[in-house]
Amino acid sequence: MTQDYISYIRSKVGHDKIMLTFAGGILTDEAGRILLQKRGDFGKWGLPGGAMELGEGSVDACEREFYEETGIRVKVKRLLNVYTKDVSSYPNADMAQTVVILYEVEETEDYDITDFHNEETLEIAFFSQEEIA
Repeated sequence: MTQDYISYIRSKVGHDKIMLTFAGGILTDEAGRILLQKRGDFGKWGLPGGAMELGEGSVDACEREFYEETGIRVKVKRLLNVYTKDVSSYPNADMAQTVVILYEVEETEDYDITDFHNEETLEIAFFSQEEIA
């Protein structure tokens, strides 16, 4: 398959509600702050992560998506939770019930997030739990 799974499924069902599985991670710095990304699709802050591809496990998806969205190479430490009831409406009118598998991750090499951004990530920064609330 040359296109990503979501594009493939959307080519079959259009904007109808589908079920999608995502994997994401929580990375903390030495001060205990949590890394968030300002998403390119919604323009809101959230945890780095993304959709699993066909044949991909959730750990591999988490590590791959985390790198794509932050430039930080991570490895999964432990499973935190699985969320199953969220329904998302995307700016392009796509609808999905999402299954989100959330992990605690740790970096595997030094990183610099000073100027990181791309199509999916407008900016990234660490926030305290108080700032997030």
